[in-house]
Amino acid sequence: MKPGPLATLAVLTLLAACGDSGGSNNGGGNSSTFTGVISNDDGSASGAVEFTLATATPAPPSVTGPALVAVNATGKVKFNGQAEVALTGTYDTDTQVLAATGGGYTLGGTFDGADRLEGAFSGPNNTSGSFVTTRAANATSFCGTYAADDDSDNGTFSFVISGSNVRGEARSVDGTVIPLDGTISGTTITIYVPGTQTTLATGTRSGNNVSGTYGGDSPGTWTGSVCQ
Repeated sequence: MKPGPLATLAVLTLLAACGDSGGSNNGGGNSSTFTGVISNDDGSASGAVEFTLATATPAPPSVTGPALVAVNATGKVKFNGQAEVALTGTYDTDTQVLAATGGGYTLGGTFDGADRLEGAFSGPNNTSGSFVTTRAANATSFCGTYAADDDSDNGTFSFVISGSNVRGEARSVDGTVIPLDGTISGTTITIYVPGTQTTLATGTRSGNNVSGTYGGDSPGTWTGSVCQ
């Protein structure tokens, strides 16, 4: 997918997952949930990912005194058509860095301090890629594909809808990553060229299904459904 000006998403360095330490804090029963999508580097597959951090304040204010500590993190990842995999790990409330593993997957990501936690993963059979989540428990992840009308490009086109916000990414078969940030109003989806208010793609949500078109040098179509 090469529609108009592109901004390549910098894939975060993979972090080795670490175990729970004796000083871990479970957040007093409070937690923060992040819901999103995950996709392979080669644009061949996408799925849903979710994390629950054992803290209600994943970006606490700067403090003096005792250092902040890591809290427990749990989650799950499920590529379309594959079995769900449970994840466990930690989240560092000081550096705002997540590290989680499970079922042959290693995921590492960073919270932006607002609503977005994203990063990279390595997985079974030498797979690798990236994930994007938004801070929301009642969000819906959509897994889809896109294809240029002239057959010049194709890949995955996946995002999570939370309220009026859309967060996700497109992954081309040539490895290009395109952040998908946009909005939904009623059933109308609008995706913007990264870092601008210029429309990159438009579409419609109809229940569990989404579809639309995109413009640029090689316009095309995209379609998807709730990640299964």
